[in-house]
Amino acid sequence: MAGEIRVVVADRRRSVAEVLALGLRQVGMVGSAVTGMKAACRAAGDDRADVVVADIGLLASPGLAVAVSPWPGRLAVPLIVLSDGTRTDDLACAAIRSGVRGWVSKDSSMQHLLAVIRGVQRGETWIPPPLLTRVLAELVTMRDGMEEDTGRLANLTAREREVLGCLSAGMSRSEIGRRLFLSTNTVRTHVQNLMIKLDVHSSVAAVALAHRASMPNSLPVPENDAGPETRSATRCGRPPYDEGAARVEESVTPEAAGEPCGEGSGTCRLP
Repeated sequence: MAGEIRVVVADRRRSVAEVLALGLRQVGMVGSAVTGMKAACRAAGDDRADVVVADIGLLASPGLAVAVSPWPGRLAVPLIVLSDGTRTDDLACAAIRSGVRGWVSKDSSMQHLLAVIRGVQRGETWIPPPLLTRVLAELVTMRDGMEEDTGRLANLTAREREVLGCLSAGMSRSEIGRRLFLSTNTVRTHVQNLMIKLDVHSSVAAVALAHRASMPNSLPVPENDAGPETRSATRCGRPPYDEGAARVEESVTPEAAGEPCGEGSGTCRLP
């Protein structure tokens, strides 16, 4: 029906997500269940969701460090996470930094969850009062850091921004070379140069800096649309030499890496 909010519930266990999705349908929303964050992203990307509700364990990276996998801003679908109440303030701050728009305890009532869903769908951010002071202080610190990071990114050349955009998209150096029609050595030189300009010691740190500055979606990732002569040279195994690549005096050899999402389970108490 028109006006109904489509809510996708994500959990490691499909049966748990189905329970909450059923509860949402019983109170007039369009609730559906998926398993894992990849399925939630697909639902959001396919315009099958107005709001996504997920267990915080699906986003929290495993290990001692407090880290949350970023929620893609390009989806334009707000994300609410469900917490079991034992998580720290640091995790809440990491979640907000990563694009989470609502933080709800699993002990909350269904009416509270409905209020948060409607709120984030209107463009609001919902944070529990006990966490608000810490999160606001974190956001102020983030703003100052973003200004510094943005200034560093402005020093990159157009080609270096293209390479960083490709790194942010998860491409390896060989994949970047094929996309930009550059040799692997030339790509490595661009990566080394941009790392020096950004004052970081790895390509992973460079990508993280771009995320902190809210830049990944604005960094160019060129399409593979070069002319026939360039494509022919690449097919023959001779990527065109990029004479514009500057050389560096110091050698830095970062390794690119990815961080898989963690997994968890749980749902809100139904009325």
